[in-house]
Amino acid sequence: MRLGDSRPMTADQLPLNHSGKILEILPSPLKINLMELGFLPGKYLTLHHKAPSGGPLAFQMDETLLALRSKEAALIRIELI
Repeated sequence: MRLGDSRPMTADQLPLNHSGKILEILPSPLKINLMELGFLPGKYLTLHHKAPSGGPLAFQMDETLLALRSKEAALIRIELI
């Protein structure tokens, strides 16, 4: 996906220091856990840090910085803003 592409993507594909609007959490046993952490449709998140070698991703959402594994971030469908 290219920057500026309005098609949905997942949070693990978000470019560093860019923001996206959460569209949905994909079906998974982790869906409820992600929603309890505040990853809800309509919220905005920004990718602040990518650890090397496929490590955790740090997302800023509201006033909170949250780290997710790439597999968990891949469950969050977003639209690049």
